[in-house]
Amino acid sequence: MNEFLKKIKLIDNFTTTLQLSKQDFVHRLAQITEKGSASAFSDPFEAFSSSKSEFKGEVNPNGFKLRRRRKFFERNSNIAIATGNFKEENGQLTIQTEIYGFSNFMYFFYGFLIVFYTVFLVGFVFFGSTVPIFVVPFLIFHAALMTLLPYFFMRNSVKKMKYELEREFFYLTKTNS
Repeated sequence: MNEFLKKIKLIDNFTTTLQLSKQDFVHRLAQITEKGSASAFSDPFEAFSSSKSEFKGEVNPNGFKLRRRRKFFERNSNIAIATGNFKEENGQLTIQTEIYGFSNFMYFFYGFLIVFYTVFLVGFVFFGSTVPIFVVPFLIFHAALMTLLPYFFMRNSVKKMKYELEREFFYLTKTNS
């Protein structure tokens, strides 16, 4: 399943090498990360908090699991979750990061869509003569929207998270905390 999700760009990997010690990087990343669950649907009132943190999740000396923190009036909700680990060799810190855009909730959502449209298809087979003909193209259009819009939101979320993490990792080497 992960290979399929990588192929359709809902999972992305990248490696970053920084000129920073592991201890300093972990400390700096923890400063901009609010402790809490990295689950996308964990805190419905998160946007109303007054925290200045950029990310929410867990950071420890072995790695991290985080997501972009929701903010009030933010147009795009970022649901991608990034996990990573650190390795320090020869004075360089190597960060291997994997970004997941496909949450467990989406299994339920797409399963529900399959059942929903299957019921409609079976209904058309048995009651086809009583259903107006314009309903079929509308149903196909609706199914395409309900399937493709979440996909493009997740894919955009992965791309945006990758960009923001690469930028933030580079910025963390420049700050003197």
